[in-house]
Amino acid sequence: MNRGDIWMIDFGGKIGMRPVVILTRQNVLPYLNKVSVAEITSKGKGYPTEVFIGQKANLPKPSFVQTDNIHTIPKDKLAKYIGTLDEMTMRDISKKVIIALGLEG
Repeated sequence: MNRGDIWMIDFGGKIGMRPVVILTRQNVLPYLNKVSVAEITSKGKGYPTEVFIGQKANLPKPSFVQTDNIHTIPKDKLAKYIGTLDEMTMRDISKKVIIALGLEG
């Protein structure tokens, strides 16, 4: 399990099974029971906090990372590994997380 990995997770209810990308910094992953993730969707809404990732990391449809939808989840909820995003894409996602959380100032 690494930063930038895409996994499927079952959020239950209306959301159901959805891909997420791991945001937690790499050096602490072995020590934590939970990780921070951002939801991935195939339906972009044009928000300034979205990152278009296409079909990178083996996604079946062109997709968007929604950095407004960040969750901290137990590692054991990660159901199926899909693939890994490249470093440049993760930098773009990190910039959007800063915007989504209002940390730019």
